[in-house]
Amino acid sequence: MSEKLSSTNENDYSPVNKYIDEQSKLRRAKSFWINARSWALILIAIGLLAVLLAWAYSLLHKHYILKRVAVVQERVIEEKINDAISSGGMSKSVGKLQMLGDNQIAIEKLNEAEKALENMKNKNEEREKTIKEMQKAAEDFEKSYGQKVASIESEKLASLNKIQDLENQLSDLKSENKERDEMIKQLEQLKEKNENIKDNYYLFLEDQTKVNNKDIRVMTRYMYKDLNMTKPLSVDCYVDFNPSYGAKLADLEMGTKEADFKFDKIFKDNGFNKQQFVEIKKKHCQFKN
Repeated sequence: MSEKLSSTNENDYSPVNKYIDEQSKLRRAKSFWINARSWALILIAIGLLAVLLAWAYSLLHKHYILKRVAVVQERVIEEKINDAISSGGMSKSVGKLQMLGDNQIAIEKLNEAEKALENMKNKNEEREKTIKEMQKAAEDFEKSYGQKVASIESEKLASLNKIQDLENQLSDLKSENKERDEMIKQLEQLKEKNENIKDNYYLFLEDQTKVNNKDIRVMTRYMYKDLNMTKPLSVDCYVDFNPSYGAKLADLEMGTKEADFKFDKIFKDNGFNKQQFVEIKKKHCQFKN
């Protein structure tokens, strides 16, 4: 009986333990690959995010570069216009070119400005050429007649100078106002008139004398259709009171050689009489053939 109680049965669990160990290894391996795949996906996501952020930054950077280029081009255009204006006698004030970051608009505006400057340069060269021709014509006249020419003028050149002066004044008026509108209207009228104006030339001979102890200038005006000056279209004479009276007394127009002239009351009020100027016309007006 005691032998039965002391005897035990021994069981071998090693296969079970082995199976459990293998299953544990499999679970650990499976868990490792799941974790590795998760980390790989996280890294891929981070990489894609970095690429997207870099692409977005490049687009934003490109936009700002274009904007800065446009601003620089705007400044360059304005500086070139102002430099050309200052060297050609034009107005210095030109409205700023609003590029708003559009590179193509900047290029178009630059081309337009260059064309305008080229046209202005050609006009200035033509004007300078005309002035030189007028100066030479005056010198030839002095050699032929032995009489010093006081000045020589061109109708068209005088009109262009008036237009230029108005443009200069207009550019100084920055804001829109009534004065600016009136000036623009006057400028348009002058330009329209200039298109149809005849390019007549006026040569002036001067003789100084006194009347009532006041200095005056007797001006003889020759009008020519060209600078050959072979035969004047007309010759007339007038008195300039400016040396003694300034702008207070207007010129007294005495007309052509044989013509009578009107003697206004304002001249009588200043102590003059018509006969004085009839004599002045005979002695001092230079009606040359």
